[in-house]
Amino acid sequence: MKAEGVNAHHKYMILKHALREKNVAKTCQLFGISRTTFYSWKRAYQKHGIAGLNAKEPQKPQMPNKVTAAIEQDILAYVARYPADGPKRIYYELKAEGIQIGESGIYNVLRRHQLSRRAQRMDFAKNKALCLGMKQRRKKTSPSIRNPKEAYPGHLIIQRIGYMGRFEGIGKIYQYSLYDTYSKWGAVKLYNKKQDIDVWDYFELKVVYLIKTFHLQIDNLVTEKTKEFVPYFIESEKRKEIIEALKINHFFMDPRENKTFEEMSAFNEHLVQEFYNKIGTELQLHSFTQVEHALYKFLRQYNFSAKTGTGSHAGKVPADIILERAACNDVDFDTLPLWLMALVSPPDRGECDE
Repeated sequence: MKAEGVNAHHKYMILKHALREKNVAKTCQLFGISRTTFYSWKRAYQKHGIAGLNAKEPQKPQMPNKVTAAIEQDILAYVARYPADGPKRIYYELKAEGIQIGESGIYNVLRRHQLSRRAQRMDFAKNKALCLGMKQRRKKTSPSIRNPKEAYPGHLIIQRIGYMGRFEGIGKIYQYSLYDTYSKWGAVKLYNKKQDIDVWDYFELKVVYLIKTFHLQIDNLVTEKTKEFVPYFIESEKRKEIIEALKINHFFMDPRENKTFEEMSAFNEHLVQEFYNKIGTELQLHSFTQVEHALYKFLRQYNFSAKTGTGSHAGKVPADIILERAACNDVDFDTLPLWLMALVSPPDRGECDE
């Protein structure tokens, strides 16, 4: 007897026979089933009754790298736009858009469409018939910014990584920068080697410390999505830990497609014009360490002395705006770092909303 073809009633009769005869071995021999099968039926009956003896549909194996049709379309559309990029680059770009697909899954799609080699992808992108026949890439809805009608320090912070150039006697300089769109406060961290860039380590060391000190909250954190530097924001395991712990609404945006980055661009242009362009002329700096110290001094002057020229806070310096918010949050100014209190005076709470 083939166990697969036995219905629930027949299984039940076999179980009753073994119970009546008090001999499982002979029952199995009589009906031509294995002891393993018998005890499997017995456990199913004990757990679910006769309904547990019904034949079950075989479960489809789980395919961890199986790609949905929609994501496959995203991959092919990306290849049509950027054929020089391989699976790893595609992985980072899609992950920045919130699309969860592993690098091996992407490679399988490319191989299935004979696009695993760069030359094949280049031919694919040139073939207008293929590209035109392919559905348009799904439009991604722009992530919504929390509390769009309310603004305050920490409401919207922008972060980016940029290559500032190679300087004689100093070498390459990469700059990670953060900018608070409300207070105009800015911070940077410099690197002279790409492999040393660790943005989330600095974020935790500098930004998390400051928001805890001032009892602030970062609601929205927008990361500038550039192909070269997206991996540095995604790879770190600390990213998820920080975002979840602080409950930050974090997302990536292409600076070419959103005006949110205009203020960040203006901030970085200010650094280029007033600092980087003066290295070697007005600023006699001869090492990476000297550049770091000089830029941090420049930024301290900017944050604590440079008055904003536009907006509702015209005439105030970024640090004052942040401290006003801190005063409204009942920060104990006697406990703030001495270096900070040497630069500014504690504000009163007169402007706080009651």
